[in-house]
Amino acid sequence: MKMKSLAKIVFLLFLPGFFCGCTKQAEIQNFTFSGMGTVLSVIYTGERNEALENAVKKDAGIVESELSYYKDSSFVSILNREAHEKEIEVPPHVCRLIEKSLEYGEMSGGVFDITYKSTGELWENNGNKIPDDKIIEEKQQFVGGDKLKVNCTENKIKFANKGVKIDLGGVAKGYAIDRAGEIMKKHGVGNFIVNYGGDMLFCGNKGGKPWSIGIKKPDNPSEILKKLELGVSGCKGIATSGDYERFFVIEGQTFSHIMDPKTGKPVKDAKSVTVIGENATVSDAAATAVSVALHEKENVKKIMEKFRVKIYTLSGEDSVLKEW
Repeated sequence: MKMKSLAKIVFLLFLPGFFCGCTKQAEIQNFTFSGMGTVLSVIYTGERNEALENAVKKDAGIVESELSYYKDSSFVSILNREAHEKEIEVPPHVCRLIEKSLEYGEMSGGVFDITYKSTGELWENNGNKIPDDKIIEEKQQFVGGDKLKVNCTENKIKFANKGVKIDLGGVAKGYAIDRAGEIMKKHGVGNFIVNYGGDMLFCGNKGGKPWSIGIKKPDNPSEILKKLELGVSGCKGIATSGDYERFFVIEGQTFSHIMDPKTGKPVKDAKSVTVIGENATVSDAAATAVSVALHEKENVKKIMEKFRVKIYTLSGEDSVLKEW
């Protein structure tokens, strides 16, 4: 299987001078580092704070080490190996995130489901061949939030069966972004952007003016389909998901990296979904859910209402932008 990646649809407009427009231009700091399989960057105002920057970098590494499906020592991997045999104790924050992910699954009508990996792994470990429908159907018995028993009073998790697999990829990056945002605030920084691989958290403002972002046309990045302003106070999380952004190729066919947990197969025609919510975690989960439910109009509306998010979608050959 060959995985490819293209640029994100959400980007900051007028970046070189985004803090201009006030009487006294604020001092701007930024730092970039690698993690979670992508580029991580932070922009903030004020004097450079090495302690803050080191804390953010360290925390991103911790989140990856704890939650990555691909790291053998992560809690996710330990659960996938052992939780069908016995209860596994995890740190409180890991338990709460898994519990919250199951809540997102219920809120989404099942289109967001961390157990999708029970079938999703077939598309990764099948010798570069498209999985047989019969095998997918057999594995579907292990998909569903009801296959997990989560007890966050004791911080213990148990899987119902061998074969149940979880992957927190639909929330982990947003979760890491929100944690970085909390670190920024604890260090007294109120105006900043955390950008982890194109998913973002915007807090405060740019010199008294609202943050501005643009939605680009995937096949023509120079064309801005819509400009959005995010306000001058508080925080907003933004996540983008879609098959133009990340995809893989098997037997000469291109597939989205996003799996439909109800079919065990990649979604189709979810070119791009952009979600704006109260934080990065909820936006991350909602973007994944909408990508799966894109052609179920009523379900998308329910997701928008229950997650309390704003949704912008692109689909079809003409890349038509729809504002929900």
